Amino acid sequence: MNDDRLLFALKRIGDEELSAASDRKIRARLETAWTVRALTASTGGFSLRRLVPVIAALVLFAGSAGTALGATADSPLWDTRVALESAGAFLRLSNDDRVAYLLDLVRSRTDEAARQQAAGHPDAAAKARAAASSALIQLGGDAPKIETSVPPPAPTASASPTPAPTASPSAAPSPTPSATPSPTPLRTVAPTSSPVSTPTPTPARTEPPVSATPTPTPAPSKQPVTITGTVHDASGANAVNVCISTSPTPPTSSTACSIRTTTNGTYTINASVTPGTSYTITLYAYFTDPASGTLYSGSATATMTAPTTVMPLITLTPRR
Repeated sequence: MNDDRLLFALKRIGDEELSAASDRKIRARLETAWTVRALTASTGGFSLRRLVPVIAALVLFAGSAGTALGATADSPLWDTRVALESAGAFLRLSNDDRVAYLLDLVRSRTDEAARQQAAGHPDAAAKARAAASSALIQLGGDAPKIETSVPPPAPTASASPTPAPTASPSAAPSPTPSATPSPTPLRTVAPTSSPVSTPTPTPARTEPPVSATPTPTPAPSKQPVTITGTVHDASGANAVNVCISTSPTPPTSSTACSIRTTTNGTYTINASVTPGTSYTITLYAYFTDPASGTLYSGSATATMTAPTTVMPLITLTPRR
């Protein structure tokens, strides 16, 4: 087929007229197809435009949260970090995970307070200690207080000054007697001598010894310390109602123990120490099985540090 015949055929097709029904049917199909296509394109574009700011906001929030969780106590983001960490405790599914998470918070905030104090930032150290106390309250609240302070050393009296020896006065020299007059040829005069008086020496005055009164050294003020820890049974579960004592001897009755673990298996003790004194404390845990009467015990030792001391985990084993 050449070009002329093709043009002739297209011209005839253009001259042909379709029926009104066919024309309306074709027009309706074209309009429906264009409408569906336009709606599909607009819906997809609209959803994509709405998702862009949401994704950007999520990325910005994640970056800000990561920055806040790494903030130190002297940073303006410290309060935001404390709020995020406190909210994280409620995201733990099990009670054991929550207790372990809170203990880690107490330890990290206590370390942060020590670093800020060593760096010469007392205000930041106070903020870190307050955050550690808040985590302790979430662990178990108030607990009985025991006194574990070391008495200050007794003041040493200074040596009494020794009085200097007083020199005795030397005796006064005796006066020389006067010469005897020589006799004259006209009259013999017997020689006379005047009596010599010896002065009485004045006794030396001796001062009584003076003893210096030692100035007592003022006792330093005691610093409060919070001791906390966790007790597990032999299976690794939290041990409840376990007696905590500082004595290696088990209590003889149930009323002899005033400190016991809570439902979380944790305990908290308020104590006080003298600043500048290193003190090591050992705590003992005792539990008697009511069914078998078997006594289980365990212990943990740590060096007390203010304001918070986290004791190592105590695991109960049968006492032999």
